[in-house]
Amino acid sequence: MMDTATTINRTMPNWYDTRRLCYKRSMRPRVLIVDDDPDLRELMAQVLTGEGFDADVAINGQDGLDKAHDNPPRVIVLDMMMPVMDGWTFRAHQKYCVTLAAVPVVILSGVPLARLRNVGAAATLQKPFDNDELIAAVRALC
Repeated sequence: MMDTATTINRTMPNWYDTRRLCYKRSMRPRVLIVDDDPDLRELMAQVLTGEGFDADVAINGQDGLDKAHDNPPRVIVLDMMMPVMDGWTFRAHQKYCVTLAAVPVVILSGVPLARLRNVGAAATLQKPFDNDELIAAVRALC
């Protein structure tokens, strides 16, 4: 006879296994790009897709939060100056969300670095950026 604890362990995934469920659709690491500039957003998506990442795009912080909640990415590339919801507000919401708090963020913005010190980003790149720097920053976090 099987005890109840064994049955539960076989039917319910451990908490650390649930993070992997988000990535089962694609073996390629998923990157969410949140930027209001459509040309730059598509350029970053093409560059990252060409390097083996699965890129998804969002037009502002609110759209980014919605997409991140639906399917949490491995890394978020975030602009700070956007309409509807800027990058600072996005980060504030992200830090308090259990699902998204552990997702690392690469800030890619024209904002001076001194204003970005307390944002809590894993990496910070200045616009204009070099494609190789973006790829290296994202790859280091995957």
